[in-house]
Amino acid sequence: MFKIAKLEKTNNETINIELFTQEKNKYENGKKAISETFKSLSFDISGDDYLLHFDLNCKLEKLLKIPMNQTIDFSNYILGGTYLEVHGIADFDIKTNIKITRYLENKFVIFLTFFTDYVFDDNNDYSGMIEITFDLDDYLESENNELVGN
Repeated sequence: MFKIAKLEKTNNETINIELFTQEKNKYENGKKAISETFKSLSFDISGDDYLLHFDLNCKLEKLLKIPMNQTIDFSNYILGGTYLEVHGIADFDIKTNIKITRYLENKFVIFLTFFTDYVFDDNNDYSGMIEITFDLDDYLESENNELVGN
C-alpha cells in the first residue's frame, strides 16, 4: 500500500526489495583499520510519477534481533536517509517516521509515513504513507546462494 497526497493517480505501483553489497570502513588514528563488506537490503517503491528509496545500514542478521511481535523505531536501520522524487523533482526535505514489526518467525512489516517541505515552492509539498511486508528468509537464502556460488 502506498499513498501520496496531491497525486491524483498513482498508477503502476511496484515495490522492489533487493540485496546490495555495502562496505564499512573503520579508522583509527587517521588510518583505515578495518574494512567490512556485507549484504543488506535496498527498497524502491515507485509508480508512474514518483520514486521513494531507502537502504538499510546493517547486516540482515541484525533484523533477527528485533523482538517478535513488537513495533520499534526503524530509523536507526536506514543508511543516510530516505530519497523521494515526484514528477522528476528530487529537491525535497523529507521527514519520515518509520516503524517495523516482526511477526511469524522472519516476516516483517514496515510502516513509513512522510511529509516534505519543498524549498522552492509551497505548492510542491507532499505527504504519504507506505506499508511493506517481506519475508527475510527470501533474502537470507539469496545471500547464502550468492556466497556459495549457486
